[in-house]
Amino acid sequence: MSHRIDTSLLPEIQKYGAVAIEACFNCGNCTAVCPLANEDANFPRRLIRYAQLGMKDRLAASKDVWMCYYCGECSATCPREAEPGEFMAAARRFAIAQYDVTGLAKLLYKSGWFNVLFTIVMTLFFGLFMLTFRRPAPLDHLALFEFIPEVYIQIVGISLFVLVALVTIAGLVRMIRGVIAHGGLAFTASEHPHLNWWSALWETVAVEFLGQKRYRDDDCEEQPATPWYLRKWVVHASILYGFLGLFAATALDFLFKPVGSAVPLYFPMRLLGTTAGLFFMYGTTAAFFNRLQKRDKSAANSQVSDWMPLVLLWLLGLTGFLLEIAVYALLPAVWGYGLLIFHVALAMDLLVLLPVSKFAHVIYRTTAIFLYNLKPITQTEEGELAAAEG
Repeated sequence: MSHRIDTSLLPEIQKYGAVAIEACFNCGNCTAVCPLANEDANFPRRLIRYAQLGMKDRLAASKDVWMCYYCGECSATCPREAEPGEFMAAARRFAIAQYDVTGLAKLLYKSGWFNVLFTIVMTLFFGLFMLTFRRPAPLDHLALFEFIPEVYIQIVGISLFVLVALVTIAGLVRMIRGVIAHGGLAFTASEHPHLNWWSALWETVAVEFLGQKRYRDDDCEEQPATPWYLRKWVVHASILYGFLGLFAATALDFLFKPVGSAVPLYFPMRLLGTTAGLFFMYGTTAAFFNRLQKRDKSAANSQVSDWMPLVLLWLLGLTGFLLEIAVYALLPAVWGYGLLIFHVALAMDLLVLLPVSKFAHVIYRTTAIFLYNLKPITQTEEGELAAAEG
């Protein structure tokens, strides 16, 4: 099949952060050295070729974009110093912008100034909006949910969550339709009606998402001199498990704790939230340190779009701990009410940015890995499965 070359795509990709990729002469060294590339996931070479030929739809629809974890081996050994690892990062930003139905991701990724200003304006908007629900509260001690009743925060949060969920689902539909349309699945439902749904789900959620297998893979790791506590997978896992723990504690509060009521520090939900918060703060702080020190190749070309989610996460964790200290220490500090507003506004910022920023990696990478693991069940496997069920 012939294809008309579109020379505008490569400059477009470079607006998302790729550097010097025009120097690539497609030697294939990057794919040869990549520990995660194989016959089913042939990158970065093929994706670079898509960009060079202007194959926009194929690039955006390729699940291989999400198989890369930017270990930097390809960039370190590229004979042309074309930075294929950074190209893969830019391709992921480009893909998120193509999936996004709002057009916001494109603006956030292309302009650092817009990213910063949009985040500041959004924080001010949510802060002022929440102030409209304020009530008179005592000044001699912090009574956070007398100042802004918790029920209003929950109503606004749930409403925003529903809206963001709709945008996220729309992006996922675009992604999956693109993968199917461009042959991203090596099977059809008519030819292979029996697929390994459960094993693919297990591999994706338990092994990759929770188990962090690719991050822990010794073949895709930083220099041995990197202390274990600063290894990429340790930092990433601390943020992930900390966030999941905080989410679980918040959900349990919502389901089982009377609105606005205080519980002791040893209460299970509070212990879970505090422990998860410590992991969360460690992970975000270590990620800051690694990026500032450029300890790994992926931090060498950090964009504003890489920094802003990290800044928001760190501020969210910090303000959460400060609020907890203020409440349980019974501090007579009026600033606590302002801190509550700021904390809630940050949480809403993160929710809005989920499908259009680097946070979207969680959604699209997980989906791509599931599609990668989803394969037909052979006749032999079907017979073994039937025998086991019988």
